[in-house]
Amino acid sequence: MMLSLGPIIFGLILGIVIGSQIKLGVSDAHFTIGSFVIIFIAGIVVAWQSGNYPFYTDLPVSTAFISALIGIFVGKLLFARSK
Repeated sequence: MMLSLGPIIFGLILGIVIGSQIKLGVSDAHFTIGSFVIIFIAGIVVAWQSGNYPFYTDLPVSTAFISALIGIFVGKLLFARSK
């Protein structure tokens, strides 16, 4: 089993960039902790259903999608703009 770091690093960087652009408190949508948990669970289900690339045999889930999802949450927590 060999873990491929390329998709993980690229997904994390892309997720941090996207997460830093999330604006909270601007629209009528109010995101609570529960809504972020539901989004994270749905993201894990999507990563599990999409699977990894055919030539990556490390995990049965899409590691690039999971790392991008984690990057979005990290980017939102560290760099999110309020307005």
